[in-house]
Amino acid sequence: MSGPKVINIKAVRRQQRRASLADLRRLELALIECERWHAQPQSSSLLERLHAMREAEEWEPLSAEMVRLAGFYEGEVHRLRQQHAMEQAASLRRAHRLRQGIAQMISQLEGHPVGSERDYLLGQLAAGDVSAQETALNEGLRFIGQKDPYEDTSRLRELAAGLLDHGTSCTPALPQVPTDPQQLRLERCWNLLGELSALAPSTELQTLTENALYIAIAPVDQQPLLLDSLALELSSQLQLRRTSIALRHEMEILLVELGAVRAPEAAAWKARLATEFTQLLPLDSTPTLLADTRAWIEQTIAEESRADQRAAVLRALAASGYEVREGMATAWVEQGRLVLRKPNESTYGIELSAPPQGNAVQTRVVALGNSPRNPQRDLEVEETWCGEFAKARESLHDDGFHASLVQSNPAGSIPLKIVSIPPSNHYGRQASKLREAPQRNPEK
Repeated sequence: MSGPKVINIKAVRRQQRRASLADLRRLELALIECERWHAQPQSSSLLERLHAMREAEEWEPLSAEMVRLAGFYEGEVHRLRQQHAMEQAASLRRAHRLRQGIAQMISQLEGHPVGSERDYLLGQLAAGDVSAQETALNEGLRFIGQKDPYEDTSRLRELAAGLLDHGTSCTPALPQVPTDPQQLRLERCWNLLGELSALAPSTELQTLTENALYIAIAPVDQQPLLLDSLALELSSQLQLRRTSIALRHEMEILLVELGAVRAPEAAAWKARLATEFTQLLPLDSTPTLLADTRAWIEQTIAEESRADQRAAVLRALAASGYEVREGMATAWVEQGRLVLRKPNESTYGIELSAPPQGNAVQTRVVALGNSPRNPQRDLEVEETWCGEFAKARESLHDDGFHASLVQSNPAGSIPLKIVSIPPSNHYGRQASKLREAPQRNPEK
């Protein structure tokens, strides 16, 4: 099939390098989050190994390894966050029990006559040290039992037992599902506070935690409205934090991808993202900025890839002996077509045509001007072009492109198109650099 051909050219090497950059950054972010919870000493050597695979262009094993590792560490981040949230909720539940126990114990002790042991216990209960308060709570039970064996201290003993059980356990047990609506409200607040603390500690979180503990010992008739209001605020804060984390994650990926863009405007986009990144929480404009940045990256890389594609095609044809001059790539873009010929060849040439957008390129043998020809010679030139076309595809492959054949016609099936001969100086001086070995893209 040596007649007109249509090939689709994709810059696969650049695409692979770009995708691997983004995947590596996603993995790095997961590792950073894991290190926030516990040390990961192997992360440095792990990333070095992956970067070495990337430099060696081991794309398939690199992609498979990054998918495996990212899945594992992202799952580990989720597990660690859940574990922290459960531990924090258990800690808040325990603090609430302690406050309840202290309030009831103070009430019980104040009903006893003034004495040194009684006053000492009241002082310990009023102190801010949690350990001293827990000890005083249990000592108070002993004191009350000695002074009045018949006094009902069942609720105090239940609270004290709960404190002791949870204090000796390293992993918080799952709380029993409460049936009391009031307890359900409290549990929801403890769990929301636990999730918030796992995402991002802040001064607001400390204030919300103190509010929850205060509401938990407020008058019973006031608690439902206060707890519902607090739960609504906590849910809103949690959603805001999740959105912030997702947007910051996307910003990190975009900053890495901007580094793979050669256009000088990339610096301005980086600066805009960096300014937005300094905000504690995302602004209303952040999603729009991220979408605009993504669209600009996609458009610019597509334009740069098409420019690389045209340069690679011209290099491949120069290697087959066709004259390639500086300015040809620009003319190809402006006119949508380009005619090349070999030195001292005045009868035949090769026409390249491509739409302004997309990756398709049509190649065909053309007749130059009105030079005398014969059908047999036309057929021979088309068959010669078939071999040169195969070599050009190999050259494109070596240059990091995938050139897939979309359409081909048999030699001689379509009459040769006649085109005018461009002046010898039409494209300016000879561009020797286009005949050099292909240069890899500078992005990393």
